[in-house]
Amino acid sequence: MTNDVDVLHHLGLIMRDMAATVAVYERLGFTFTPVSMPRIPLTPSGTPEQLGVGNRCAIFKNNYLEMLGVIDPARWSSITKAQRGPYDIDPPMARYEGLHVLHLASNDLEATRTRLQRQGLEPSPIHPFQRMVDTPDGPQMMQARTLSMPRGSDPEALLQIAQHMTPDLVLQPRSMNHPNGALSLTEVIVCVEDVKAVADKYAAYSGHPVCDGVDALVIDMGQSRVLVTDAEGLGAILPGEVPPAMPFLAGFTVSADLKRTADYLLGEGIAFELVGPRLMIPARDACGTAVLFEEAGEVR
Repeated sequence: MTNDVDVLHHLGLIMRDMAATVAVYERLGFTFTPVSMPRIPLTPSGTPEQLGVGNRCAIFKNNYLEMLGVIDPARWSSITKAQRGPYDIDPPMARYEGLHVLHLASNDLEATRTRLQRQGLEPSPIHPFQRMVDTPDGPQMMQARTLSMPRGSDPEALLQIAQHMTPDLVLQPRSMNHPNGALSLTEVIVCVEDVKAVADKYAAYSGHPVCDGVDALVIDMGQSRVLVTDAEGLGAILPGEVPPAMPFLAGFTVSADLKRTADYLLGEGIAFELVGPRLMIPARDACGTAVLFEEAGEVR
């Protein structure tokens, strides 16, 4: 297997009220960057343009959690669905509000695309992505590249494979101090009906094998994992959680100093549950997605 994909690039919640969602997650102990406006080409080989959506991000050592929503409704409504492409947030938000964005990180997107083609898949051409970010030296334009799979391939997520071109502008250490002790996104939990087929798909995307896990199939990419389970398995992994729709992204896990996490949550009066050695904030208290904390360095 190849190691061109070894970590979650980022995960993202899509909500109608982004500010309210950020406020919930700030209370959970995450720190967020200021609003940034993503830009993509709206025509082949065109200059990247704003879409009218904005994000705020909780930055970790090797990836980030995104809160995404429409900031400029007039601009957003002027962009056609064809122009939005894999960035169209309206259909997933119509299904449910919560976790929808799942980007895998490649350290060599050309190699990843070539590998996917060899496997008989049909990845899109590589497209540029950019947005302004705050830095100690003032606003600067971060750069990334992405590819996606054919429309309909991934009904459970807005899924792309991305490569940072300016990682230092995105993963700024000054943004990584989270009161809850969070360090990295280590896992996303995907709930589907055909577990094996979807697990095999993620294995193909990432270049890593499917392994048997507890109540799920696991694709361990090295620095992050994809767990694929069904509704029955979900009840064991995330007790009490009920799918709002199928398929869907049920939750995510962050590594942390668990003592610091527990102390923070208890100090803020935030209820959490113990799920084995992990702490869980249920979806009802985290804007539609369960949030798990695991001790840094531990592998489930």
